[in-house]
Amino acid sequence: MDPLINIGAIDDDQMGLEGKAVWFEVKSNVRMSASASSVEDFLAARPSPRIVTLDLNLGNGTLPADNVRALLRAGHKVIIVTVVPEKNWIIETTEAGASAYLTSRAYNLDKLVDVIQALDRGELPTTAEHAFWLSQDDRPDKDKPRLTPTETQVLRLIGDGIKQAAVGRRLNIARTTVASHLANIRAKYGRSGQPYGGAADYRDWAKQQELDRDRHDPNKDIKPEA
Repeated sequence: MDPLINIGAIDDDQMGLEGKAVWFEVKSNVRMSASASSVEDFLAARPSPRIVTLDLNLGNGTLPADNVRALLRAGHKVIIVTVVPEKNWIIETTEAGASAYLTSRAYNLDKLVDVIQALDRGELPTTAEHAFWLSQDDRPDKDKPRLTPTETQVLRLIGDGIKQAAVGRRLNIARTTVASHLANIRAKYGRSGQPYGGAADYRDWAKQQELDRDRHDPNKDIKPEA
């Protein structure tokens, strides 16, 4: 029997959290041992799970990349889970250090377990949808990682839903080389995110890019309207 994997989960959909927790216990070796509706509440409880699933678009006004960075600083690995994809937030949470990304419309809980298990083994799983949105990075060249032609090909083919082994055959390279290219791509995205290391800097940048979507800093008081 596979050893149990304890995870944390952050989502403001309480019913969804409870449903996942039950499904994991019945169907897999994953156990949801900690959960919260916000990153702040989750970290306040000092949870032990190394792996955390995080809803991309929490309703408390926090910026997704800020949430990822806060979890990473506390020693957690982050899997982004969302219903509706938002390209810019996907790119920025990847740059902030999120380990994996899935949408609940494209993937079921079995796939989420696969990703959790891969991350627990020390791998850096890249779903087809994650690769697709990274391949749609249309920012100016100075603002995005410089990928080699082969890395670009690999990313686009994985984004088209082609398996790593098939990508390798198409490009005449080994599957392990495809995996290495994906790891290099993720490393480049991680390095490109370093200039936005501070939460305040990122928030200013996000406003310039119109990514804030009326979000606010939850650490600041909001004055009521007159």
